[in-house]
Amino acid sequence: MDSTEKNVKIKRRAAEIFRFLLSGGIATLLDYATYWVMRYLVLHDGLFAGGEGWKIFSAVVATTLGFLVGAVVNWGLSVKFVFKDTTKDVRITSKKPFFLFLLIAFLGLAITQAGVALGVWLIPEFSLFGSDQFLSVAWNEWLVKGVMTCLVLIFNYFARKRFIFQDAS
Repeated sequence: MDSTEKNVKIKRRAAEIFRFLLSGGIATLLDYATYWVMRYLVLHDGLFAGGEGWKIFSAVVATTLGFLVGAVVNWGLSVKFVFKDTTKDVRITSKKPFFLFLLIAFLGLAITQAGVALGVWLIPEFSLFGSDQFLSVAWNEWLVKGVMTCLVLIFNYFARKRFIFQDAS
């Protein structure tokens, strides 16, 4: 491979990563919005008299639902927008890529759930900007959710690129 081909490949990969981050940002916003609706409006701490066990359970349930909404949006964006230079069979003509995508998503979900449950349990609530909550959800939950989102984002890109969206030859 000469230097021109190498530069084109690097630029193509950089554009792909940018599209991945953009579509991931959209999916993450929907994930977080779903999380907030579930934690604040549906599974709020006042339900069943609250308590630490309820807080962890409801955070995991809200994380699951938000993650699923984000995964569905992310699949659509990945196929149509992100991984443009992939083999043709990924373009929804085969069920196998979608099931691999779901498997990777569920692995990411398991990692996220474990991290959220552990983080909500271990990290004490704290105040930030004079408040102990943001949008009626404790800061420690948002912190844990943000950290887990970053970790799973990296996992998702490499797993999807390796097992689903290989470069076309």
